[in-house]
Amino acid sequence: MSLLPLIIAIVANFSMGSFYAWSVLVVPLEESIGATRSDISLAYSITFVSMTVGMFITHSLLRIASLPYLLFIFFVIAGLGMAICGYFEALWSLILGYGILFGFSVGVTYFLAMTAAHLNLPIRRSIAISMNMAAFAGGGLVWPPIFVVIIEWQGAHAVFLLFAAYLIVFSVVGGLLMRAARPPAHSSTSEGGGIFTDLFTNNPRIFILQWFGFILITFAALMAIGHAAGIVTFYGLPAEQNYWGPMITNLAYILFALSAGIICDWITGRRVLIGLAILTALPLLALYFAPSATMSMVALALVGGAFGASATAWPMAVTGYYGAAALPRVYGRLTTSYGLAGLLGPFAAGLLYDWEGGYEYSVLIAGVLAVFGIATLMALPKRNKALTSA
Repeated sequence: MSLLPLIIAIVANFSMGSFYAWSVLVVPLEESIGATRSDISLAYSITFVSMTVGMFITHSLLRIASLPYLLFIFFVIAGLGMAICGYFEALWSLILGYGILFGFSVGVTYFLAMTAAHLNLPIRRSIAISMNMAAFAGGGLVWPPIFVVIIEWQGAHAVFLLFAAYLIVFSVVGGLLMRAARPPAHSSTSEGGGIFTDLFTNNPRIFILQWFGFILITFAALMAIGHAAGIVTFYGLPAEQNYWGPMITNLAYILFALSAGIICDWITGRRVLIGLAILTALPLLALYFAPSATMSMVALALVGGAFGASATAWPMAVTGYYGAAALPRVYGRLTTSYGLAGLLGPFAAGLLYDWEGGYEYSVLIAGVLAVFGIATLMALPKRNKALTSA
């Protein structure tokens, strides 16, 4: 088996990682559309719901169509969504094009890329997963300064139009290359059952604890990450340098995601997740009690790094409890918590900003939620006592 499917998956995740460049678009979109911060944040929040739906059904889609065809179809849909955002300068176009079409495509392609990383490749699975998850954040590191240049040149809606063209081109090139690679079907496609079959798995306690731990940590992280540019500006960084917020967040995401897979080979996924929850809570609380521009950068870096490592650690932890064959189905269900947190987290931070004119309460609430997440994850049983069939 060649590395070509993994390479295509990495580029696909890198492309969809533009999702994490959203914060540099917020202020320009407020000006062009004439909407409030919470209105703009609503479109981004809806994206998480659409992503979750896409992640939830990808397991079933893989039983209907092959990896190359799904990659092509959903990059075309993503491109169409971006084109709608660019052509129609209105809040509804952001909700439809970005929030629904692009978000749904991100969710499906994210899981398609994860599926490619779980094929029988000539490198260790943990390394393949780490590279794949790091690529998603790599897009969040590379795309923000590119988007800023385009915004200064032609405005935020030009970003959408140009990126739509890029996505359409990749849909053809990536789909053809993936087809030429002839990747085998993932072992999960042989599993029976429908989308909602055995919803809580054969061990509801493990699933429910993972679900609540996931939503608490994700909610906390996304309240910060979704407003990274605004947070660093609020705490003292010059507005023209606000792109450093999402850039440093995603750089840390990449570095931590690359190392998390190897760490999970040495330490159980449960322990890694607990450590990452601590790494989310402490810097947020430190930023609240010791606010400064420097502390905001440090806090975003650590929160982004913990979030990136968790993108690798969660699949590894789920595999440890349920096995590799069950990963797309079980993890797809688990990410419903990600979608709910994505809907409420950035939107809540936007509402709090509109209400108080700052981010102090958002940072405090995020830190407290992360503390509850620590307690929830500590209640998970050890993997060697809980390994079970989904």
